[in-house]
Amino acid sequence: MSEFPVVRKMNTGRRTLRILGLPIQFVVVMVVSAALVIYLGAAAADSNVHARAEAFGAPIIRSSDSVSQHQLPTGADAESWEGAFLWVCPLH
Repeated sequence: MSEFPVVRKMNTGRRTLRILGLPIQFVVVMVVSAALVIYLGAAAADSNVHARAEAFGAPIIRSSDSVSQHQLPTGADAESWEGAFLWVCPLH
């Protein structure tokens, strides 16, 4: 039998990219996941606000940039998570 040379370092010449000590793939997956959670949470909040407005017969306000697009109802049926998601998501 012939002897095989022992490979001591498999990744010679290959640099691992890191951001804040974490692998780049992990950081990319976490950023995309956080963006999706924020976007889908805001979509759910937007849907709840519109459904609640239609159920009570309130008009849905759609106007220029000078007036807030989403008028959350005040009182017991206003949800704080809805306001937070709508405030965080720039697309809603």
